Amino acid sequence: MSPEALAAQTMGDPVNPWVMEIGSIYLWSALLLAAAALAVKNRRIPLFGLMLIAASSGFWQEFFGDWGAYVAWNPQFARLPFWGEMAYTTPVKPLFMPFSWGWWFAVSIPLLTSLVLFLKRKFPARSAYALSFMTAFPLFLAYQIYVEGSSVANGWWTYDSVVGPALESEQGRLPLVFPLLIGLWAGWFVGMLADRDPQGFMAHEVRLGAATKPAGLGREWARLWGMVLLFQVTFLAINIAPAVIARMAFGGPSALVP
Repeated sequence: MSPEALAAQTMGDPVNPWVMEIGSIYLWSALLLAAAALAVKNRRIPLFGLMLIAASSGFWQEFFGDWGAYVAWNPQFARLPFWGEMAYTTPVKPLFMPFSWGWWFAVSIPLLTSLVLFLKRKFPARSAYALSFMTAFPLFLAYQIYVEGSSVANGWWTYDSVVGPALESEQGRLPLVFPLLIGLWAGWFVGMLADRDPQGFMAHEVRLGAATKPAGLGREWARLWGMVLLFQVTFLAINIAPAVIARMAFGGPSALVP
C-alpha cells in the first residue's frame, strides 16, 4: 500500500477541512488588504503586514520539517500544483500552506509583541527578552499543544513516529519536543521584535540599515526584506533543521513519511 493510501486509511475523512482550505485564503486576503491600506495611510508597513509576507514566504520549510517530525497530512486536502514528491519532504503538500502560515504568524506574533511592549512600559527595568520568555513562550507553547492535538483529532495530520515525550490520547500520540522548539523560537523572536530603539525601530532593522533610510518606499522595502530574512533564518535554524538532522542521524523508516 502506498504512503498516501495508508494515510487515507489511517486518518479517514478530515473534519471541517474548509476551515483550512477556504478559511485560510479568505483570512490571508483580508489581512493583506488591511496591511496595504494601513501602509498607504501611514507610509509604514504594520508589523502584522511584515509578518504576513515573511511567514508566507517561509511556508516551504513546513514540508522539510514535517519529514523530520514524521508528519503526514491527510491526502484529501487539495495539493500545491507545483510541488509533488521530493526527497526529505512529507508526501502530501496542502495548497493552503502559504496562506495558513501567513495568517497564523501575522496574528499571533504581533499580538504577543504588543503584550511584551505593554509590559515593557510597565516594567522598564525588565528586558524585552525576559518579558517575552515569561509571557510569549508559555502562551505560544500552550496554543501549539492545543492546535497539534485538535488537528490530529480532526484527521488533518498525524505523526507516524513519535520522538521524545508525548501526550497520549485516543486520537494518537502528540510529541512535545516540536511544540517546545517553536515555543522557544516564539519567545526569542518576540523578544527581538520588542527590542526597539527610541525611534521605534526593531533591533534587526537597525543592524540591517533600514532605520537610517528616509521615510518612504525604500525604507519599507528594506524593512520587509529584513523581516523575511529574520523570520526564515531563525525559523529554519531553530524549528526545521533540528528535526531534519535528528531524523537523518537517528530516525528510522516510516510507512507514511518515507
